[in-house]
This record gives sequence, C-alpha cells and structure tokens, in this order.
Amino acid sequence: MRARSTVRALALASAAWLGLAATAQAPAPAVDALVSGARLHLDLAELAAREPLASDEDFRVRELARDAHTSHHLVWIRKAEAPHRHDQHDLFVVILRGYGTMLLENETRPVGEGSILYVPRGTPHAFTNQSGAPAVAYAIYSPPFDGKDRVAPDAPR
Repeated sequence: MRARSTVRALALASAAWLGLAATAQAPAPAVDALVSGARLHLDLAELAAREPLASDEDFRVRELARDAHTSHHLVWIRKAEAPHRHDQHDLFVVILRGYGTMLLENETRPVGEGSILYVPRGTPHAFTNQSGAPAVAYAIYSPPFDGKDRVAPDAPR
C-alpha cells in the first residue's frame, strides 16, 4: 500500500511539475549588458520597432549607450550601405530585423535575423538589405565609435 501511495504522489508531483513547465515561457530575446556601471536591458523586438525610418531616409545610426570600452548603436538600413572599413574600431553586429547579404573582406554571404557578425578593424564590409522593409541591427563598436572612422575600402591606411 505504501509503495502505491508513493508512486501516486510521485505521479501527481510529476504531473504538477509538467503542468508548470508547460505554462512557463522563455524570456523574450534581449540585450543585457553593463555599460558605464548601469544595467542596459532592451527587448530586441521592441528595439527593432523603435523609431522607424522616415520615408525619405535610407540609413540611420543612433547611439544607445557608451562606456570607456564600447559604444552601442541601433542601425537602420533601407537598401544598402556603401562598402567601407573602420581602421580604429572593431564591430559586432546582431541583425534584429530583415535579411540580405554581408560583404566581409572579399566574400559575400547571406545573413538574416539573429545573425551575429564580427568585423575586425580594417576589414572592408557592407550590408545589402533584401527584405523589402528597413533592416535593423544592434551594433557594438570597440573602442567607442567616434563618428569619423568610416573610410572607403581602398583609402590609404
């Protein structure tokens, strides 16, 4: 009898746990970082929907945060950016919305939502949006981007 009640109790506990597990939801994808000692927490879907491009804009970069080591930016691209390089900055990019191709050095590959791109300083690169709506990306520069380090791929170093 005791074994039967133990099995029944385990079965009820398992069912309860499974019921709870079935209703638990994974958190939404987010940026979660410490920037200048403050916690930066941004929902990626909300971030991608923030400040859509105006109909006459093709490209926009907006800084979200910075510290001594990095700057964090939201980037919108309607069509394509011209190939360029950053000689003083490394760049990490997460595509939040849209898809297309990414030129890195001399090779072009398809990329889409959730793609993570690393562009070492000095590497020619360019994103071409093929999604039909403005693409949105989260970009991190190291050191913090100064707004000036954007040069043509063939410019002297």
